[in-house]
Amino acid sequence: MKVYDLIGVGIGPFNLSLAALLPKDKLDFLFLDDKPEFSWHSELMFDDAEMQTSFLKDLVTPVDPTSPYTFLNYLNQKGQFYHFLNTDRKTITRMEFEDYCKWAVENLSDYLKFNSKVLSVKFKDELFAIETKDETYFCKDLCVASGPQANIPECATPYLGDQVFHAKSRELQKLDLRDKRLAIIGGGQTGIEIFRNAMKSHFGKAKSIELISGRDNLRPLDEGPFTNEIFTPEFVENFYELDQATKDDFSEKLLLASDGNTPGYLRELYNEMYLEKFYNKNFPDAKISPSRWLESIDKTDHNLRLTIKNKLANKNESIDCDIVILATGFKRNLPPYLESLSEYLEFAEDNRAIISKDYKLKTKLNNNTVYTMNYSAHRHGIADPQTSLMSWRSAVIVNSLLKKSHYKVHQPQIPFLNFFS
Repeated sequence: MKVYDLIGVGIGPFNLSLAALLPKDKLDFLFLDDKPEFSWHSELMFDDAEMQTSFLKDLVTPVDPTSPYTFLNYLNQKGQFYHFLNTDRKTITRMEFEDYCKWAVENLSDYLKFNSKVLSVKFKDELFAIETKDETYFCKDLCVASGPQANIPECATPYLGDQVFHAKSRELQKLDLRDKRLAIIGGGQTGIEIFRNAMKSHFGKAKSIELISGRDNLRPLDEGPFTNEIFTPEFVENFYELDQATKDDFSEKLLLASDGNTPGYLRELYNEMYLEKFYNKNFPDAKISPSRWLESIDKTDHNLRLTIKNKLANKNESIDCDIVILATGFKRNLPPYLESLSEYLEFAEDNRAIISKDYKLKTKLNNNTVYTMNYSAHRHGIADPQTSLMSWRSAVIVNSLLKKSHYKVHQPQIPFLNFFS
């Protein structure tokens, strides 16, 4: 029976970063994913979709710029380095980032296995047994990075299907909006990307499009240099030590540092709407309705009627439509396959996972560890779901696995903002 030092569940950018940084001569590891091949938000891979972080915050560069898995080496190997420099960009499109990750997957193929859906994780005889549809794997430690679950408004749940669906679903890829009325719920980056592409007939020319947002406006991402001080290892390490109530309050106030709309994208959208309104007049009827909350959905024949609470005018409104796309974000609950470990897991009084500074899930196990990625925004702060610090987090986990400082993750520096002392 083969026993791995580590098995990772989920092959997205986070676990791919860990796979790239793990020392191949010191640890025996394998990563599993249920998809047939690597993909990253393929449903939302619009031509105009861009990353919100620098291309230097790739899988490995911030902790190991000499790694063969850097974005710059990807450009070099693809023969694109000088051409990329000529674009004079700080950020890249999601299409480019996905292709970079696919390149890394090819180079790490010996350690990755697709078409391997994890059904359960059990613990017996000091080992984790990871059961897939085809095989059972055994390991000492586990790293869970399966991705968050779609956040579905309760009133929409009974109607999920071809007419009502979450933005990250297969229905978006086969969407046909010809002569249909579309309602998009959610005014974050995903919502406005779907709105803009629907307006430009990416899914066929719609009859009408309405974006309904609970936010008071289409707020830009706060990407100022002082705001970005919170996306540093030093900040996260100090933030972790705060009490939970203080963390929650601070993170709520900094929502737009991690969940705002790309400023340049908003300018382009506004300019397109301006030219359309006064000159071109080619787009479907399209409008943006902020300060509104989805209250209920009713279905009659093929028609959907939405009841919307206008928070500013303090009244209810009705919208008739054919398609509802829920750009309502995600919930970060632990994945269902961990339910078989429930007797070993420990949670805080608020039922949220207790995650250590080095990303270990608190358990009753003595010699075995469950690491987590993208489940600790409440403990580590708003950088946790972002790609900004993914390589640093991977390095922290590598050091924890090896029980030594393989990577230099603690780099005391004088911050520009004195938050903690």
